Amino acid sequence: MRSKQHPIGLPVALSSLLLTGLVGCVSNPAPSSALPAMASNSANASLDDLMLVDCLLPSQVRQLGTKMTYLAPRRYIKTTKSDCGIRGGEFILYDRSDYRSALQALLPEARAGDPVAQTYVGEIYEKGLGLPEPDYAAAASWYRKAAQSGHRPAQASLGSLYERGLGLDQDQATALNWYRKATGIADDNLMFESQLNAERAAFRRELALRNQVAASLRAQLEDAQASAAPAAASAPSTAAAAADREELERLATSLRREAASEAEQIEKQIRAVERVREAEARGEGSDGPRTNKKSAQMGKLELTLREQKRSLESTESRLSMLAP
Repeated sequence: MRSKQHPIGLPVALSSLLLTGLVGCVSNPAPSSALPAMASNSANASLDDLMLVDCLLPSQVRQLGTKMTYLAPRRYIKTTKSDCGIRGGEFILYDRSDYRSALQALLPEARAGDPVAQTYVGEIYEKGLGLPEPDYAAAASWYRKAAQSGHRPAQASLGSLYERGLGLDQDQATALNWYRKATGIADDNLMFESQLNAERAAFRRELALRNQVAASLRAQLEDAQASAAPAAASAPSTAAAAADREELERLATSLRREAASEAEQIEKQIRAVERVREAEARGEGSDGPRTNKKSAQMGKLELTLREQKRSLESTESRLSMLAP
């Protein structure tokens, strides 16, 4: 389960005409029917139906006008393991509650250049998860690889390390530059708006999926608890029921930690927005006067991020009740 670059922006090299034509395609939310149908029979959902992953979908073949066809950038979506497989997507499956196995699963993809895997490897090193202690220099190295690929969560994390002087020489100016890239403030206004709309729509779909998964997981745990009483007379049956419940609780723990991790990533992006807004207000390193339109964009971005953080914290709280 890799948290995300959320929908990937179109290359800057495309002409403004092409960009304008594609904004609607990128930002239109998928219909709710695209979510795995677990709610109707949540008690019978398999563990594969409950395992959330960051799925890298195959490229879409798009047509421009009557003659030109091209491959769109591949994009990440949050979906279940089984749905990703059906759609021909790629994902890394690992147990977020076991950080050592997570690191071993992520490193091959990170070394191959996957920015999402690189960001998670950086997070593991930054927090020292499953390690004797944090390794900020290694975290900075992995964040930089992902940040140079344009992965905004990694850009915010790298800026945070520069701001605090962890693993790198403290440099407020460099931190601010990475924060600007993470917020999209340096991008073209049209692209920035389209990315914000796409990310907002994608997060709403993800939140609906998380809610489905949490409800299904709760139903399965309640069924496992109810079946434990009749099975008390049989030792093998009791052991099997206990094993099932332990596996479901492990999955709940994994999903809870993923939600907490994504909330922390969003907190870094909120910090980036705040720092950029403060710097823009003071005219620090700005390429030009701060416009009302740019200020409004920054305000909308901050509100969107805070809404996402609250939603993730709510999901984390619900999952904590299933697996304290």
